[in-house]
Formats: sequence, C-alpha cells, structure tokens
Amino acid sequence: MMKHTIRFIVAALFLSNVSFAQSVDEGKKLYYYERYNSAKEALEKAVQAKPGDVDAVYWLGQTLIALKDVDGAEKVYQAALQSNGSDPLLLVGMGQIELLKNKVNDARQRFETAISLTKGKDIGILNAIGQANVNAADGDAKYAIEKLTQATAVRRFKEPSVYINMGDAYRKLLDGGAAVTSYQNALNLDPKLAEAEYKIGKIYVTQGAEQANIFLRHFESAIDLDPAYAPAYYDLYAYWYSRDVNKARDYFAKYKANTDFTPSVEAEEISLIYASGDFKGAIEKADEKLLKEKDKASPKLYRVKAYAYDKLGDSLNALQNMELFFAKGDSSLFLPDNYVKMAEISAKFPDKLEQADSYFDKAIALDTVMKQKIAYATAASNMYKKINNRAKSADWLTRILQINPDYGKLELFYAGWENFYGEQYQTADSVFSLYKQKYPEDMQGYYGGFRTRWAIDSTMEQGLPVDDAIKYSEIASEDSVKNKSGLMLAYGYLAGYNANQLKEYEKAIFYLDKMISLDPNNEDAKNNRDILQKALDRPQPKAGATGKSSTTGAK
Repeated sequence: MMKHTIRFIVAALFLSNVSFAQSVDEGKKLYYYERYNSAKEALEKAVQAKPGDVDAVYWLGQTLIALKDVDGAEKVYQAALQSNGSDPLLLVGMGQIELLKNKVNDARQRFETAISLTKGKDIGILNAIGQANVNAADGDAKYAIEKLTQATAVRRFKEPSVYINMGDAYRKLLDGGAAVTSYQNALNLDPKLAEAEYKIGKIYVTQGAEQANIFLRHFESAIDLDPAYAPAYYDLYAYWYSRDVNKARDYFAKYKANTDFTPSVEAEEISLIYASGDFKGAIEKADEKLLKEKDKASPKLYRVKAYAYDKLGDSLNALQNMELFFAKGDSSLFLPDNYVKMAEISAKFPDKLEQADSYFDKAIALDTVMKQKIAYATAASNMYKKINNRAKSADWLTRILQINPDYGKLELFYAGWENFYGEQYQTADSVFSLYKQKYPEDMQGYYGGFRTRWAIDSTMEQGLPVDDAIKYSEIASEDSVKNKSGLMLAYGYLAGYNANQLKEYEKAIFYLDKMISLDPNNEDAKNNRDILQKALDRPQPKAGATGKSSTTGAK
C-alpha cells in the first residue's frame, strides 16, 4: 500500500511540474503573440503555483511592462529578489525597471553585476539585457548590440530571439540594413519565425508608401509562416484602412480572432464604421461604449468621434474629442496623422491657432520617413495659406529647408516666393541667395533675388536689385519669347535706375530699346526713350558755365 501511495505522490508531483512548465511556456508564447492579457493570466498562475521560479517571475514582469504597468512589474521583481537574493535574471528585470524610470546608472550597474555573476557566458542573461535596453526609451542600443553580439559567441548558441533583439537595437539606431540582416539571421536559425519576417517588413514601412509592395509581402509571409501571428494582421489592417475598407475589415477580423479582445480592439472595430463612411453611426457606437465602459473604455473612441465630427463639419465637437483623446490616451496611441488633424481643427478657432504649430511639430518629430515630415510641413503651410496668413505659410516652407538638407529647386522656389508674398523680404532674399549658390546657371534664383531686393529697396536709392536683374536678363534672353514678362520687368527696372539714380541716359536708352524690341507697341517705353534721347541731344553747357549771366556775383 505504501508503494502505491508513493507512486501516486510522485506521479502527482510530476504532473504538477508538467502543468507548471506548460503554464510558463504558454505565458511566454502568448507574450510572443502580443496577447499580453492572456500572458499575464497564465504567468500569474505559474508564479502562484511556484513563487520561486525565476523564469516565470521574469516573464510576468515583462508582460506587465508591455501592459504599461511598470509599477506592478517593479513590485513583482522586488518581491522575488527578496526571496531569491541576487538572481542574475531578476537583476536584469530590475535594471529594466530602472531604465524605464530614468535611473540609467543604477540600471547599468545591475546589468554588469548580472553579467559578472554568470561570467558573461549566459545567453539568456545577455539577451535579457539587450531586450531591456531596446525596449526602454533611455536604453543604450549600442550597449545592447555589444551584449547581444557577445551572446552569439557563446558555445552552442542557437537562440533566434537574440538576433530579433539585435535587429530591434539596430532599428533603434536607424540602421535599417543591419536590422534586416539581424532578422534574417534569426530566420536562418528558425525558418518558421514569423516575428523575424514581420519585423523585416516593418523596416520597409519606415521608408514610405513607395515600399508597400515589399513590406506587404513580408507581412503576408509572416502570416504564411504562422497564421496565428496577430501583429502582421494588424499592420495589414492599418495599411488598408484608408485605402480599401473591405480589405481592412477582412484583416481586422483575422486580427481579432488571434488576439485578446480588449477595449482597444473594440475601438478599432468601431473605427471601421467610420472608415466605411458611416460617421453618425461611428459616433453613436463610440458613445454607447463610453457610456457603458466609462474609465475602462479605450481613449481611441474619442479619436473616432473627433474624426467623424470633423467629417460632419462639427469643428467644436471634433476639437473637444481630440482634446479628450490626447488627455486620456498615452503616447503609444498617438500617430503623426492625429497631430496633423488636431492642428487643422485647432486652426479653425482663433484662440487655438497658436497651438497648431506645436501639433505639426509633434507630427514631424514622430514620423521617421523624410517624405512624410516634408508632407506635414507642407500641410502646415497650405493650412496657413488657406486662411490667408502668408507669413506663417512662408515660415513652414522655409522650415522644409531645415528638415530636409537635400532640398532642391522646388523647395527653394516655393519657400522664396511664399516669403516674398508674405512680405518676409529678408528671409526671401536669403532663400534666393541659397538658390543662386546651388544653381548658379538657373535664372529663377536671380529673378527671385531681383524682385525681392526691389521690394527691399523700393525707392531704387541703393540699387540692390541691379546685379540680379542683369544676370537674370542675360540668362532669360536666351528665350526672350518665353521669358518676355520677366525681361520687360528687369529691363524696365534697369532703365529707370540708370535714368533716375545714375543719370546715365545712354544705358537707360539701351534697356528701353530692349523693351521696345520685345514689345514694339509699348508706348511708355517709346515715350521715355524719346525724352531721354532729347536730353542727350540737348547742347550741354561748356565747362565752367553756371547757366546764369556771366556777371552773376561780379562787382
């Protein structure tokens, strides 16, 4: 009887350990699929069953961090450290908490202690340090790469997640090429790793919509490798959201089937009602959820309402709901387009106009694609131009030259002329000077400079526009028919300046003749030429003559 009892106890313990191991592995698997609520539930059960298991505690902390519960993760790690002493993995977990709380030096000390305790030979510890530095805003990506590279040199290394974290670190450093190589290395170790394929696609997303064929292919490949990989479905849904609502709806249904159904997911579902063009329906559904869920409702619902109200022409409600969205949401929800929308709505209210610039600034700072940054600055310029604020419109076009160091003719042209029409003449002159320096054979820089300097020196006293007017006319005269209007203006200025300021009538007549050659019916030019010619033909006084009686002043 005793033997049977012992066997039963041993069997029960074995099954308990198997169940525990399954719950930890299940929690880690759910974490990988970004099903954080389910992961939390599984890992909490694992920790409850076996409080001393460091692996379960570590991953519970990571899950809480992913759920934005940093304080909760800190409590988990602190309690475990009190029970387990200086366990290296728990030290790394606490180091990550310290990074998230801007305690960079304390975090580094914990990481180095963990490395020292494991003699730098524990792949899991080095990998966890890499992950901690990648996932924290104050994390050191270069340090992460150093430790992850060290992990790949450990004997019998076969851990693809090390390369995933390495790719994320390179991505943090904006080194897309090295990031793609790292993700491909992960695929070499595990050809079925959907996360690696997905993250290669994310690299191409940062290069703009022109790369859509590439990143969409990688997202689809990730799903082919693992049909349960929800993040790829979400990105496909997000891409098609504003392009093909039916495709977006299909991908969202697959995303919903493979993720935890949270208030955030529910808000996305309501957002699809907006995307389908049912703006009133979207508002009604959002209000229904907000009334029911109250503080537990997703802040995304306010964004849906704001966009819908904006479409319906209700700017006041649009503004109020966007303000609630930014007040109740966190930065992970805010997209560049949201800031642009807030700027455009704010501009409709005189007392809110000043804040529009700050929202455009945030959109530009958040987006990593240069073309998009330029698009937001252009949108800001167009917005101000629409409300007839040419000076502010000019400011934003000028900022494009700072945002994009590889600016070209068009950027200079539009910035220069918008400053001109906004009466920002000194800035316009600076922009056209850049144009002339960069494109010395192009007449546009000289024409803009001529017009701008004439506006600055409107009385012609200083002759500021002369050089630009001459250079412009030299280049433009190569096609005098096409450039007739500009040439007439330049010749007219040069004629007037020489006649009125320098009294050099022959030069003035030279330019008037050019005007008449372009426009034989120009009576003003003809009359002015005749007047100057008569002045030249009039007998000049002899040297020393005063024009008065020779006895003037004699006694």
